[in-house]
Amino acid sequence: MNISHNGVYSIIVTYRPIMEDLYQQIEALKLQTDYVVVCNNSSYDIGFEDDKVIFFNFRDNLGIAKAQSIGMKWAFKNGANFVLQMDQDSVPDNELVLNLLSSYSELTAQGYKIGLVGSQDYDKDTGVMSKAIIDKSKKIENTNSFIVSNVLSSGSLIPQKIYSLIGGMDDSLFIDIVDFEYCWRVIDNDYLVVKNKDALLGHKLGFGSVKIFLFFTINIGESFRHYYQYRNILTMMNRGYVPLSWKITQLIKLIFKIIIYPIGLKDGKDRFRYMRMGIKDYLGGKKGCILIQKSN
Repeated sequence: MNISHNGVYSIIVTYRPIMEDLYQQIEALKLQTDYVVVCNNSSYDIGFEDDKVIFFNFRDNLGIAKAQSIGMKWAFKNGANFVLQMDQDSVPDNELVLNLLSSYSELTAQGYKIGLVGSQDYDKDTGVMSKAIIDKSKKIENTNSFIVSNVLSSGSLIPQKIYSLIGGMDDSLFIDIVDFEYCWRVIDNDYLVVKNKDALLGHKLGFGSVKIFLFFTINIGESFRHYYQYRNILTMMNRGYVPLSWKITQLIKLIFKIIIYPIGLKDGKDRFRYMRMGIKDYLGGKKGCILIQKSN
């Protein structure tokens, strides 16, 4: 398959990126996609002269969702058949796009209605493959693809027909749950979300794992993210197309975090403050970007 003629445009959302890493990612994606669209949420401009690289410098943090939506709109308006979503710190395997496209073509030819193809991510520091604690995926016979309920946005291939059907990302979410919400909208429109285990993507979630009370191992990110997690997860509880099993699981996690984190983590009080703010703003109906005053 000659991927240079399949109209794949990659979209990278950046926020204060490490420039050396970003340039390496751009060079890797130039070999696999027709254009690289950089949607820069930083307060400063980035860019360089290259016919295959398009820069949008917003000079403000519009959030992941809105930046992705702007990139998608430009790409599909300018000839893309597919977009490949990428985070700034993700590392694409040399055959990432080839495997994603192959999976899409193979399954479509077999009569499956494919709405989105996700990659198999792994911890780029340790090399450990990511896997769900409770695996509900369903293997598609004679392929290395699995039907799933959601995938990470980074490393996901979205066809033009899906964008025409359901549009871009939900800008009101700003950051968290953006990727899962999009997958659920795809499924709600009777298309499948699949993950291809051959399409490898190096990735890092938050700051990594820490132990709490010596026996709980948890992944943590920046404390302010709890604001968006609580606000957005609670918002998802009201949406009928969101899986009930996810709602129940997340509700349990929210209760666990708000009880355990404040006493089990060094910055637990700060995290609790953001959780409380998220709940308050959910009840108040606030959406989008909220400027959060960080504590000293």
